[in-house]
Amino acid sequence: MGFTAGGYNFEIAALTPKATRGNQTADVTSYVADRGGGLVSPAAAADALLGYIKQIDPDVIPNLRIDAEHINQKYALVTANITKKKLDPVSFNTTGATTHLNQSLATRGIYPAPGKVAPVYQGAIGVSDSGVEGVDVTVPAFEFSVRKKFEWVSTAYLLAVVAMTGRTNSTNWSIFSPGEALFLGAEGGEDEQNWVDITYHFAARSNQPLLSVGAITGINKRGWDYLWVKHDEEVVGDRVLRRPAAAYVEKVYPEGNFNALGID
Repeated sequence: MGFTAGGYNFEIAALTPKATRGNQTADVTSYVADRGGGLVSPAAAADALLGYIKQIDPDVIPNLRIDAEHINQKYALVTANITKKKLDPVSFNTTGATTHLNQSLATRGIYPAPGKVAPVYQGAIGVSDSGVEGVDVTVPAFEFSVRKKFEWVSTAYLLAVVAMTGRTNSTNWSIFSPGEALFLGAEGGEDEQNWVDITYHFAARSNQPLLSVGAITGINKRGWDYLWVKHDEEVVGDRVLRRPAAAYVEKVYPEGNFNALGID
């Protein structure tokens, strides 16, 4: 099946491949282009195919890459690569992050000295007369980058990217529930073909519903919320103990609609 656009005749080439890479699948269609016996320019043939695709399916343009090369002076091979899945990490890191905890998940054991009674602190870590010291631990964290090419971007879009930096997702986005993804910002510029090449950076943490801290239950913490625990002094027999009295879940990042980035 062929068509004519921009003064060029296009016929689908034999053995057109379908490319698959990781989670990303792309439809790749190659065309043999000619000018009815005249000399061909691969660049002009690529522009002609781009104009044709703009007319029949403009929505695919942000996900389209066109390559062209000479077969000989009268024929060019022009290949259109249309990405099907737009969110595909180009790099990632799951080595985790460090956070400070003053409460454990559970106390596995209490071992008093002979003849002594060990106080029960309900999971508080490093309790002393002056406070609760806590401990630094590694927690799950997922950092990844997404690369995207655009034919062009407006200043308004770039300002929207700036405004979205340092925000968590307010709605379901990609595979993440609200509050799990954090946008760290983006970088980019024009490539050799004058497309705008942008790399977006994200970090993700899972939401934690129904957490428990000591005797406090039913705590609902979104991925990037900050949880801290207030410990009060409690008299138990002849002892004054520090035990969790209240848990606080603090929202420390504003929210934003990540769909404004146009890469989900």
